[in-house]
Amino acid sequence: MNAKHLQKHLATLLLSAGLALSGQSQANTLTIDDFSHSQSVMDDGGSTGSTSDTVSALTGTDLSNASRTFIAEASGDRFANTTEIVSGDNQLIISNDGRSAGSASILWNFDALDLTAHGNAIQLEVLAIDLGVNVEMVANGSSSSGIKTFTGNNNYLVSFSDFTNPAAFANLHSFRLNFTGPEKRDGQFRLLTTTTPVPVPAAFGLMSSALLGFIATARRKPLS
Repeated sequence: MNAKHLQKHLATLLLSAGLALSGQSQANTLTIDDFSHSQSVMDDGGSTGSTSDTVSALTGTDLSNASRTFIAEASGDRFANTTEIVSGDNQLIISNDGRSAGSASILWNFDALDLTAHGNAIQLEVLAIDLGVNVEMVANGSSSSGIKTFTGNNNYLVSFSDFTNPAAFANLHSFRLNFTGPEKRDGQFRLLTTTTPVPVPAAFGLMSSALLGFIATARRKPLS
């Protein structure tokens, strides 16, 4: 086998192994919400406290017996100040009008499960977001990811280990997203799932090194 054929076969082997590893990392992904279930809530500054709405039999989720509650609270004291949350057509939309810097929360309650069997991180797919919007994830009512600020239209990913109590994910029964931000802000999201980010698996790195070594050797020595 000449050097060119050796390089070709090793490259094919490496690609196949990499795809297999990638497939394993995504095989058990769990959908928390695909936002296909229609729901909406709006709060205005002229009312006291927040406005909420609950869907008791949520669809578009892999969770069992799941309910979803939207909680909106506008800032200010005028009826024209509004904060709104809308779900449907596989999108979640949060918005403040030009006079409200209110908060928007989404709470899921469901049968307890071991989420670590489905990944080691939570991913929120971002379609569009205004800069300056903040988000916090909360597991089981108390384990917090901390408040993060969106800096661009990139998918938002948080590892379980970044929460104040990562052990909550082994027996998870509620999950919450809290959004806060400036006046006249909007955000659009598509999917909330578990995931297993794998930058470069160790085995994949070793195979890459082996491939480079074989290629270098093949170029230096004639093969019989």
